[in-house]
Amino acid sequence: MLEERMVVEKNIPCTLSDGTVLRSDVYRPDGEDKYPVLMLRLPYDKGTPRYYDEYLEVPRMVEAGYAVILQDVRGRFASDGEFYPCIHEAKDGYDAVEWAARLPFSNGKVGLFGMSYHGYTQLAAATEKPPSLKAIAPVMTGGNLLEGFVGREGEPETSAKLKNWVLGSMIEDQLKRKGTFDQRTFRFYYENVTEWLSQSPANEWQPMKVLDSDSYYFDLINDTIPAEWKKNTNLLDKLQDIDIPALFMGGWFDALLDSTLEVYQCYGGDKMLWIGPWTHEEMTGRCGEKFFDHAETNIGVDQIKDPTEVHIKWFDQWLKDKPMSVDKPVHLYRMGENHWEAYDEWPLVKEVQENEWFLHSKGASQTRHGDGELAQQPLSSESVSQMKLDPEHPVPTRGGGSLIAGCESGMFDMSDLQDREDVLVYTSAPLGKDYAILGTIKAALCVSSQSELFDMSLRMTDVDPQGKAYNIVDSFHRKQVKEADKPFLLQVEIGATAYTLKKGHRLRLDIAASNAPLYDINLNNGKTTKTHTDGKVAFESVYHGGDFSSKLFLPIAKNNND
Repeated sequence: MLEERMVVEKNIPCTLSDGTVLRSDVYRPDGEDKYPVLMLRLPYDKGTPRYYDEYLEVPRMVEAGYAVILQDVRGRFASDGEFYPCIHEAKDGYDAVEWAARLPFSNGKVGLFGMSYHGYTQLAAATEKPPSLKAIAPVMTGGNLLEGFVGREGEPETSAKLKNWVLGSMIEDQLKRKGTFDQRTFRFYYENVTEWLSQSPANEWQPMKVLDSDSYYFDLINDTIPAEWKKNTNLLDKLQDIDIPALFMGGWFDALLDSTLEVYQCYGGDKMLWIGPWTHEEMTGRCGEKFFDHAETNIGVDQIKDPTEVHIKWFDQWLKDKPMSVDKPVHLYRMGENHWEAYDEWPLVKEVQENEWFLHSKGASQTRHGDGELAQQPLSSESVSQMKLDPEHPVPTRGGGSLIAGCESGMFDMSDLQDREDVLVYTSAPLGKDYAILGTIKAALCVSSQSELFDMSLRMTDVDPQGKAYNIVDSFHRKQVKEADKPFLLQVEIGATAYTLKKGHRLRLDIAASNAPLYDINLNNGKTTKTHTDGKVAFESVYHGGDFSSKLFLPIAKNNND
């Protein structure tokens, strides 16, 4: 067994430059040699199985000749100090890397790995350019997580994700460290988190008010974080100047896919990108009600064993001078065709051509049984469909990259949601050939609103011959309205994908004014459920045809079947 050839040391102290002690679990080969070190720095309990043999298999990394270190970040679990999201990770990461390089079993070369928040800890450390850091592997992450928690100015707030993260993953340890943990009270909220996610206003959220009224949760939800902290924790500009090789991995149904693509595109060093049919919760190929082959094992065009093996090969190249036998830097899983393809770049330019699809209706596009159509020719006559937003009865969150309790990520049949009267639906005729979408779907929609805020949820679905409509990509957008009921052009990205609709299937766009509890709800009075509760019913409008055409832009593979 691998474990029999492995030395395990628990809670080894790492003293940072300011005297704070972090603690790490070490897994290393049983021998006197020196090895390169791979480190995971995380805010979750390093002793849980997920970080030992589920996300990546630590014993296999040790067998491959690495010492592996799992470290609790500042203020979490066994480590000392006070935790605050993101603000310490750059300097602490630098100190931790150089500490690891000096350990008796280390040969002085260090790599960082990890997903989500511990993907950010890698990027933050890399911006400090520690001399011993030779490669990183950020998975399903972003370069501006603090702003992601807060929400960018004027944009919809994913308050449910923040609620879910703090209550589901962070607060228990924080309360135990303060000596204020009451298990009965905590369990009352934790075990019913699905119901509590919908409570508003978010900045007065009862679970956090009761459990920890001084939590950083309130700094984040109220956006009272110092401007200097925001600036320092936004890594995007800094990443352009880094020459440390980076392996990026993302999932087509991951909550952080857009952020992963963003950091990949702005990263300055040698880099590789893999995107599979994965969610934030698992990399098995199971995405909700759909399952994709060759997503957990035999992945990529070279059929590499699994994500652990991809990581080993990546670090072998940069820490052991063993070239990785992969020719191209971008590896995408083509859903619908269910195989991998390799490319020279992202975004794809040479491989795709943009197709326009126009929204058609005579003004009755409510529900999938209405008159909404998608067609490749513009509509000469003008019309408008009205979309109701009732804050008391929002369209519920389902699938995609939701990442909240009670709402599994992935692909699900959306046809029942498309039966709602407050959802506009536009469907193409059955396709006469396979239709390969490869890149970012965009939209230019002519819209208007009765109230001060305009909210729009957009979702593309694949309608099979049996009438089931499975989500492909989705997004949510908010705009300040300058003049009530005056049409304006909304230009947005709906999402990136590599998905082939099969011959006989139909392409569908559904539009709603809410997606709750994932996003805060527009109360139609200039406020949202982030800070208020009382709202009113209002209508938004989508225009079609003539001078008010609304349309989609689909990146279609140039080698699409004729």
